[in-house]
Amino acid sequence: MSGLGVSVVQYAPHDRAGENLRAMEPWVDAAVSAGSQLVVFPEYSHAFSPRLGEQWAARAEFDGGEFVQGLVSLSQRHEGIVIIAGVLLRSPSDERPANVQIAVGPEGILARAEKIHLYDAFGASESTWIRPGVLSSPQVVTIGGMAVGMMACYDLRFPEVARRLADAGAEVMVVPAQWVPGPHKAHHFDTLVAARAIETQCFLVASDHPAPHGVGQSQIVDPHGVMQVKAGETPDILHATLDSAILHEVRASNLMSTARRFGVSEL
Repeated sequence: MSGLGVSVVQYAPHDRAGENLRAMEPWVDAAVSAGSQLVVFPEYSHAFSPRLGEQWAARAEFDGGEFVQGLVSLSQRHEGIVIIAGVLLRSPSDERPANVQIAVGPEGILARAEKIHLYDAFGASESTWIRPGVLSSPQVVTIGGMAVGMMACYDLRFPEVARRLADAGAEVMVVPAQWVPGPHKAHHFDTLVAARAIETQCFLVASDHPAPHGVGQSQIVDPHGVMQVKAGETPDILHATLDSAILHEVRASNLMSTARRFGVSEL
């Protein structure tokens, strides 16, 4: 079967960029060995602390910083594989950094997606330290012949984010996450990933932190909403081939894109 080879890493990031880059390399090597063209890491892969705070946010870097350049080097050393991971990026014009998911190849950043909806829920307050994402046009990058878009964690709860990606041409949606455990949270994660796949007729690729700081359950779901592969709660790597024929079959048999009567607009 031809298609896009994808590896999903369920990984527990450390609190320093350099340490994460060293820890990520064996996972990237495993993805290349499996024949993948894309490897996906979770949200906050650049630096993570269980408690949000000033010290954690201060680890944010600029585009050309240690973590971004380290991912470029990893791609260059590993057959040009595209790496998607979460990073805190700052700009000279804003005191708070953005929570950004980036797709990186040997030539640099190919696409980025700022987290639009910050995790101000279940007692957390991400917006104290992180600025909301800019509402710009979604960036979609072609990898292995398939159009890939990104969104982050809590954005999964808002169907209009996935809809905007689909409208921009996405066939694969990648969701780096740090899905905080709690009552019903694992059930929410499974259900929302499947729902976004079914309603947009896209592949969903979700990468989470393992326990205890994530629910785990990293997974790949096809446009039918059917699970292809799924992890448990421990660190793991999953491999799958996304067959574009399945996507075209689903879209041809159920013409949702032409049946729609509502669009998405900013509030």
